[in-house]
Amino acid sequence: MMTFFSKIKYTILLVGLLPVLWGCSYRFSGTGSLPSGVTRIYVSVIENKTSEAGIERYITDDLITEFILRRKDVLSRQEEAEGILSGSIDSIQNTTIAHSSQSISTQRRVILGITLKLVDQKGKIIWAVNGINANQAYNVTDDKTLTEQNKKTAIQILSKRLAEKVFNRLTDDF
Repeated sequence: MMTFFSKIKYTILLVGLLPVLWGCSYRFSGTGSLPSGVTRIYVSVIENKTSEAGIERYITDDLITEFILRRKDVLSRQEEAEGILSGSIDSIQNTTIAHSSQSISTQRRVILGITLKLVDQKGKIIWAVNGINANQAYNVTDDKTLTEQNKKTAIQILSKRLAEKVFNRLTDDF
């Protein structure tokens, strides 16, 4: 049970903290505007520079989905866009993170690295980021097909995570 003085301390702390949060322009990640006043963008197919076939589709689709979920009105056709978001999947790595014996892996981690840029219709770079990475662990089994499915699922999970990271960075007003 809170005493009268505890309630007063709590109220003073709360009243003192609110102006600080407002003064710092605190807001949720991804709620800012796009760079350079861009209001309409087109997301082009992300280039795959790795040996892992088909992952460019996941990244591209997840970027589009992230924009639809958070700012549907920003997406447009390429010819109507003020900015074009493009990029590449530069790396994919698989590392063993758990063993059942010295030569048998039980869990691996897949790491994806991407580079993205937002350019205007004239090709001028408005925003760019290199080396956004995400990783996800997956289980290794004796069944190679199941292990490959686990790896594919891990890639799909981290693709969504990368899309969220990109959207948040793109809409940060710092």
